[in-house]
Amino acid sequence: MRKGLAISAVLASLVLAGCSGGSDETGPTTDASAPPSEPTATQSARTAPAKSLDIDRCSIVSQAQAKQLGADQQPRERDSNGTPGCNYDLGTSGAGFMVFLAADKAETMQKFADARRSNVKMIDIGGYPAARVGTNKTNCLLSLDISDKGSLYVNTLVPSGTPNPCDLSMQFAEAALQNLPNA
Repeated sequence: MRKGLAISAVLASLVLAGCSGGSDETGPTTDASAPPSEPTATQSARTAPAKSLDIDRCSIVSQAQAKQLGADQQPRERDSNGTPGCNYDLGTSGAGFMVFLAADKAETMQKFADARRSNVKMIDIGGYPAARVGTNKTNCLLSLDISDKGSLYVNTLVPSGTPNPCDLSMQFAEAALQNLPNA
């Protein structure tokens, strides 16, 4: 019985010694076959050049581009939840569509995605990672990673569901990418 207790004590001390850190530890090793790590908030996965967020609100998409995309109203400056941007509309309120675009200096695409994690679909638009939230058939939110200091934000409402609000959001985002200057 004493031998069993002695062996148990020795084994326990070996286990504890193996778990405790000694001063003779080596640093982390790198494995050349390990896959690359996911981009962090400061390391973007964008493959296109970063864009400047300094642009006139309604120059994000020109009036001519908006007309080509179906808008029939004058672009209109407005704020949405404290974010300054521009509305592009088809028809009167409650009909047609409403697209709000902003060069958002307050929220990066990553922050947008993290806040809506369970509903986000990650896509790519012209080399820019984008987080898309299509909450139902009538509206769509889109945030593009165009800058480490903010994002291109698109909020689209189509009361009838036609055209598809997420498709329309992507079309307006593609138009905006042509106009936003490189950083």
